[in-house]
Amino acid sequence: MKVTAFDERVTLTGNAGKNSFQRLPDEVIEKLPHLKGLAFNTSGIRLSFYTDSRKMGIFSRQSTIPTYSHMPRISMSGYDLYIDKKFVQYLCPSYGENEYTAELELNQKNEKILVDLYFPLYGDVEAFEMTLDDDCLLEPNTYSLYDKQIVFYGSSITQGGCASRNGLSYVNMLSTMLDTRVYNLGFSGNAKGEREMAEYISSLDMSLLVYDYDHNAGPAHLAMTHDPFFTLIRKKHPKLPVIFASRCDFEKDTLESTKNRRIIMQTYLEALNDGDQHVYFVDGREMFKDEEREMCTVDNCHPNTLGFYRMAKTFIKTIKQAMEESL
Repeated sequence: MKVTAFDERVTLTGNAGKNSFQRLPDEVIEKLPHLKGLAFNTSGIRLSFYTDSRKMGIFSRQSTIPTYSHMPRISMSGYDLYIDKKFVQYLCPSYGENEYTAELELNQKNEKILVDLYFPLYGDVEAFEMTLDDDCLLEPNTYSLYDKQIVFYGSSITQGGCASRNGLSYVNMLSTMLDTRVYNLGFSGNAKGEREMAEYISSLDMSLLVYDYDHNAGPAHLAMTHDPFFTLIRKKHPKLPVIFASRCDFEKDTLESTKNRRIIMQTYLEALNDGDQHVYFVDGREMFKDEEREMCTVDNCHPNTLGFYRMAKTFIKTIKQAMEESL
């Protein structure tokens, strides 16, 4: 049988456009037109379902596939297949192709399994369709450790650059580790802390917000936007756990990184001084740890698999703490 990504029998998390793979609604794109292209980068949208189908086929078509020198094609046009939360294989078209068709053995024992597909981190998805056995079980994965989605707002690192494959961005690692719905609002080079973005995020139903965009903002711009961004969200969500984070690649520009970290810390400390018990700070200087720190990035900025793993392991502690304290 044929199944689209918008079938009620599957769960699709991370998209905002009705019956499309865009990450922002049309009305937000109209207010922030510089995000139009990036809003259609699927940034690891997760398709999740239970099935006992023996085989699975997929068809995918993209209208644009970026060609970055520091990032593999898998992450821009491929899919990561996980079964029962374990990586199985990636699915990716050949160079020069924007369509991809594949059929694979999914489940030799005909048992009920959990299937997760992580969509491309960069590039769009114009069409997607699966085929499963006609008489198979098909149920959405409605379970999530937390009742509501975790929202991540940030730069290209949040979007997933430069993960070696889609499931290995730190946001998607956390989605897998926690089996939790995530909404990735990472925008490569264009996370500027705009009021319109804060208003959109404040309209979302979420369990927690991770807030990290200082890669895309110099000290002057960050000082002008960081606290107002948080204040707007806090007015709408007075008890929402909010995690402030500073940049992980601290050494790339130590002077700017230090200034930005102070600005982020100021927002955090002022909230604490005002009696806010639902704010947390993750220090980017600590994310890569000290051992083999130089091995954590592709280009002294964007994390590789090791860097993203250390980021995920750092964030997961604070996320669990924040969610436990919010109960």
